[in-house]
Amino acid sequence: MKVIIVDDEPLALRHLAQELERIGGLNILGQYRNPQLALERITQEPMDAVFLDIQMPGVNGIELAERILQLYPHMAIVFVTAYDEYAIKAFELNALDYILKPIQHERLQKTIQRLGKQAPLEAVAARNADPENGLIHSLRSLQLELAGQKPLTLRWKTVKAQEIFAFLLHHRGTVVKKQVLLDQFWPGIDWKKGITQLYTTVYQIRKVINEEKMSVQIVNCDEGYLLEMNGTRLDVQEWEANLNTAPPLDPETLDVHLSVLQQYRGDYLADHHYLWAETERIRLRGKFLQHAHDIFRFFVERNQLTQAVSHYLHVQKILPSEEALYYELMRLYAKLGDRFSVEKQYDLLVSMLRTEFDAQAHPAVQAWFAQWKQKS
Repeated sequence: MKVIIVDDEPLALRHLAQELERIGGLNILGQYRNPQLALERITQEPMDAVFLDIQMPGVNGIELAERILQLYPHMAIVFVTAYDEYAIKAFELNALDYILKPIQHERLQKTIQRLGKQAPLEAVAARNADPENGLIHSLRSLQLELAGQKPLTLRWKTVKAQEIFAFLLHHRGTVVKKQVLLDQFWPGIDWKKGITQLYTTVYQIRKVINEEKMSVQIVNCDEGYLLEMNGTRLDVQEWEANLNTAPPLDPETLDVHLSVLQQYRGDYLADHHYLWAETERIRLRGKFLQHAHDIFRFFVERNQLTQAVSHYLHVQKILPSEEALYYELMRLYAKLGDRFSVEKQYDLLVSMLRTEFDAQAHPAVQAWFAQWKQKS
């Protein structure tokens, strides 16, 4: 997250910058003693947050915050002051926090945690995204797409290098401690040997990043590593942001929703089977299936059954192991009087469950199929 600090006292300015650097996860773009210069910098390059002293000559911190929020209503303001008398006014401005000097490290850490929740990665990335910096694919498989080129799989020296890059990408914008990486990828190994392996692997990752001319950067900080996107886009981030901001579904916005649906190429890092990604994989799949079901219901309610079939066949192609899709398609084909397709979907379901899970169809599905077959 991009931040600047404004305080007319040089020692206080330096101390706050040092404390923020210790915590990590922030990119301090400037330290200003002159509020007017700080405002000019903000208008040139909007930030995620501003740390402001209040008692300053000329324009005080409250006045500066008011000007900033007029220009950028969603920018986070953190007041850092030796006086508590301005607290009510500060929170009238909807300031993120109000910290009293002398600054306590633990207190500042809580502020940064709140800041991280208020400035979600989607908003930061959307502001910084630059098509020229490329797009990283993580839906289905990990690939890089540069402007005007097809997605390509990066040439990693080892499988572990690829996975650690994916792990840092998964935790983008936050510091991942070296000990966490050792526990995750070299469990039980002697610490000295493990740290040597880690350094070697990170070197290999940085080499690939440089060879492919990627804008992302792995930064050493606070006993760990921080992956900075630097304007590089991420497909799953863009998909989720587009889904969250999509307008209500109606005939005029249907094309928007179908376009968002098409962006989901497959489950998050599905081709790589990383266990640490499973929770996120399930969360994202749930959002995709809910969206797909909303569109399906939209078609069915308007008796557009052919469109509903085509829609769910597309979803089934993306998620072939989702049992419910087969059942819904069977019921649709039954309404359309397409006996062949009902039986085909049932056969596909039985085959998929046996192959993938060594299981049988749900008893309710078996009962429905048997009843339908008897009637037809």
